[in-house]
Amino acid sequence: MTSIKTYRMMNFLENNLALILISVTVIIVERIVKFYVTENLRLGESIPVIGNVLMITRSENLGGGFGVMQGQNWLFIGAAVLVLALIIYFYNAIIYDRLLVFASAFVLGGTVGNMMDRLFFGRVIDYVDLSFWPTFNISDASLTIGILLFLIYLYRWQSEPAEKGARFEKY
Repeated sequence: MTSIKTYRMMNFLENNLALILISVTVIIVERIVKFYVTENLRLGESIPVIGNVLMITRSENLGGGFGVMQGQNWLFIGAAVLVLALIIYFYNAIIYDRLLVFASAFVLGGTVGNMMDRLFFGRVIDYVDLSFWPTFNISDASLTIGILLFLIYLYRWQSEPAEKGARFEKY
């Protein structure tokens, strides 16, 4: 019979592995695709993937999502550092809940991916071009997935406040 302590340790190790694998995979795939895009496409140039609905189009964003707050690079770098600090600060609460681990991993991967662009290039390189949506990148998609998973967690937590709330009381 497996003890509770052994189960928690296995859960801890599995969740750490998931956190690392998901976030590092997002970062590596993002870097590879951005390298390809920057080496092979000029600014504004497109490669059709699915007709005119999905294209790879090189674009650059000096602001945030949807191009808001253009030229505020240091503000976005500061926000990214804050997100990373929050993940580190709440690590002990995050690591034992699989949904929070997945949410945090996607947020971590997306945050680091876009922050690397801001630090290395002074702007974010976008390339996923849906004809009906502003151009974005894998890091943006990862952030969106992470935030959606976090909202699901909050909804679930709201439904079961007695169990989940105890973890955050010490923070």
